[in-house]
Amino acid sequence: MASLNIQNVRKSFGDSVALADVSLSIKSGEFICLLGESGCGKTTLLRQIAGLDMPDSGAITLDDKDLMSVPCHDRNIGMVFQSLALFPHLSVIDNVAYALDIRGVDKPTRQAEATKLLDMVGLSDFGTRKISQLSGGQKQRVAIARALATKPALFLMDEPFSALDAGLREHLQIEIRKLQQSLGITTIFVTHDQREAMAVADRIVVLNNGKIEQAGTPTQIYAEPQSEFVANFIGDNNLLDVTCTDGILYFKDVALGAYTLPDGNYKIAIRPEHLQLHPSDSQQDGILAKVTLVRSLGAMLETELQADNKTFVQTSLTHTDIKIAAVGDTLKIGFDMTKIWVIPS
Repeated sequence: MASLNIQNVRKSFGDSVALADVSLSIKSGEFICLLGESGCGKTTLLRQIAGLDMPDSGAITLDDKDLMSVPCHDRNIGMVFQSLALFPHLSVIDNVAYALDIRGVDKPTRQAEATKLLDMVGLSDFGTRKISQLSGGQKQRVAIARALATKPALFLMDEPFSALDAGLREHLQIEIRKLQQSLGITTIFVTHDQREAMAVADRIVVLNNGKIEQAGTPTQIYAEPQSEFVANFIGDNNLLDVTCTDGILYFKDVALGAYTLPDGNYKIAIRPEHLQLHPSDSQQDGILAKVTLVRSLGAMLETELQADNKTFVQTSLTHTDIKIAAVGDTLKIGFDMTKIWVIPS
């Protein structure tokens, strides 16, 4: 296990700034997800850590060892690429043992280590097969086993499951999380899939335009977004501009409920599951809105409503006795005031 410290790392490609003074500390044994849209800088940051690129400025240390002058093959880092880069002419076990082979490890030792790793990733019966004989998920497991063969201090994965179908991707997410926890290896996982990040990470680092927008546990990122970008990017959110007057929040002069804030204007976020739908003549505080869409998502029922040119989304658990609204109905949207989050300005 190893700790990693990234301090003011900056990387540009011509006039384009890919990383803008990024700083991040990762504890030994943590599973970190770098999450963001395409072009946000997450893969660029991973490449700086691996030594595949060199930053323009800043520092990267692994267990307090300066990596800036250490070539990538001497950094004791294992990496799984999106393309996997497996050798089609080698058997599965020889693919896994390859890194040990080029380090001069004798054949019996490397074969024994590769066998142990294949058993760890559930491929103990596949050692003699060619890569072309494997499914996509099996190839992913081979790549993971190969990256772990040298017992790296740090394990990096760059969108390894992006080409797989949803069911297999979810299965491998569970498997890689279990494997990481059993090994205790410090891991950095790049993804653009917020559900994937929420499923596997100890902490999520949300990047945007080469900067860290927020870093925190999945619960913190979901429940307490620190910027409008994070509130929009992570899950579904209802964002609206409100005014606080005498301890009451108002949306366009409509009272939402009591909330302790100094008088002024604010932007708030509230998740769809924290909105309630009431009859239009309800005496509770809330916004009158017209239903524009109702759809079943299996365990969840999603209702979309429109009020004052603003779209709201509400979700609730589906029950057989639930009264389902119809498109065109007018309802009152109630707010769970304990679940509102004020977006920092």
